[in-house]
Amino acid sequence: MKTAIDVALPVLAVAFLAVAACAPEAPSRDAQIRAELEQMADDFMNYRPMKGFPHEMPLDEAYRWQDEMVKIMEPDLGPVAGYKTGGHDPGPGFPTFPPEGIRAYILEGMLRPSGTAVRLDQFRRGFLEADFAFRVGDASINTAQTDLEILAGLDAIVPFAEIPDPYYEPDSRSVNGTIVANMGTRMSFTGDPVPIEATQAWLDRINNFTFTVYDENDTLIESGQMNGWYEPVRVVRWIRDQISESGKELLPGQLLSLGNIGIIRQLHEGSPRGPAYESNQFRLEYHGLTDEPAVVIINVDR
Repeated sequence: MKTAIDVALPVLAVAFLAVAACAPEAPSRDAQIRAELEQMADDFMNYRPMKGFPHEMPLDEAYRWQDEMVKIMEPDLGPVAGYKTGGHDPGPGFPTFPPEGIRAYILEGMLRPSGTAVRLDQFRRGFLEADFAFRVGDASINTAQTDLEILAGLDAIVPFAEIPDPYYEPDSRSVNGTIVANMGTRMSFTGDPVPIEATQAWLDRINNFTFTVYDENDTLIESGQMNGWYEPVRVVRWIRDQISESGKELLPGQLLSLGNIGIIRQLHEGSPRGPAYESNQFRLEYHGLTDEPAVVIINVDR
């Protein structure tokens, strides 16, 4: 004869299964990461520190999540206008960059013309950075083999400076976190393009030009030379190969920022990069490419 317990147990089991079936599922890893990226993007756009990204994953997966981050930011910052890279100079490696270098996106809404004035409250950890950029001229760059063939796929040098804003919660940065956060890219500034040709003479100029930064009083802030820093076309090759591995191609009109050329000044106090920049202008000039210097200017509205 069945007891009350014998009758109750099957009923309880059915009830438990019914409740379990109705309970919400734990979020998948992908859903969790996407939610974290949405929060990171919201924090960055609203000048709050981005939280760390603790997930362990291969670099190619981190770049796929960078793609997702960019999709989240595109409604506010516009479509892809090009790519930027870092970590190709001869100095000590940056601890939150992959050893072979790092790549990020430039979006249209990040770009400003030379001479644009910026305010200090538009950044939290921003710093003025002298860079160097090319403009893609031809899709042949995606299959180019030699340096001159790569140069033939470019149509101009673009004087380029930027203000990255890597604003993270303290001690939370990581290699994968820097990738998925798009390197904290905030603003980029462009001067008049300098048309180039695919010749050995131009390649020599590009590898050997010099550069200077001045303030609004024409006071020299710092100078340097490309020779011994990085070979621009070699970095273009790296970007091309890196995005090819990510299933993309370079498109005509896109900008390729090759990374800093050794002149950086912090905008705010309290940075490990040194004291805050007190001048009201950061004027980057390239010398030796054309008869007149190629110039890009960032003005600081205090």
